Amino acid sequence: MAPLYERLAYAYFLVATITLFAFSVILFVSAIVRTGLAIVRLEDPVNAVLDSIGLLIIGFAVVETSKFIAEEEIIRQRELRSALESRRSLTKFITIAVIASSLEALVMIFKTSREDIPSAIYPAMLFVAAMLALAALGAYQWLSSRIEPDGGGEGREVHRQDSSS
Repeated sequence: MAPLYERLAYAYFLVATITLFAFSVILFVSAIVRTGLAIVRLEDPVNAVLDSIGLLIIGFAVVETSKFIAEEEIIRQRELRSALESRRSLTKFITIAVIASSLEALVMIFKTSREDIPSAIYPAMLFVAAMLALAALGAYQWLSSRIEPDGGGEGREVHRQDSSS
């Protein structure tokens, strides 16, 4: 039963990855077409560009999520075996979400500040939420590095006192 499940999971992850990538391409093409049509029709090009940037940011998040799934589930084909691997995977995923939401919040702030200043509260709160997520990720990494057997020395230099001094 386990080999059947593994094959089905592999097929699901493969189809999901390809589908997500295809959706991101659709978002990319849609952003380009919308901007081109706005310029040709002499509509407000700034709003069209800001809308397109929003689509590209969402597309970026979708591509990165697709890449994350491909790397973690298709290429490696293994479960997380250590706290360090788990921390790295979670860090990658949360970083994608923080970057995408931060960029989207900035685009929304630019857009709403041109039209209706009081409407900028939602994008500002989205940006605050992204920064809180970033702070929470930092706290998670710091706390999880404390419980690892090696003291979480990943990437840090160990400073030893010279006994001859």
